[in-house]
Amino acid sequence: MFDKELVIDIISHHYFDIDADEIFWVCDKHLLSLSKTIEKMIADIQ
Repeated sequence: MFDKELVIDIISHHYFDIDADEIFWVCDKHLLSLSKTIEKMIADIQ
C-alpha cells in the first residue's frame, strides 16, 4: 500500500539517500499514464 506520509518524509528528510536514477525511472514509466488518467478525469467532469 502507498503511504503518502512516508514518501513525503523520505523526500523531505532523507533526500541524500534517494536514488536519482530510480526516481527518473518511476517518472519515466508512470507519469505519462498518470497524466492521461488525469486528463480523462478532467474531461469527464467538464
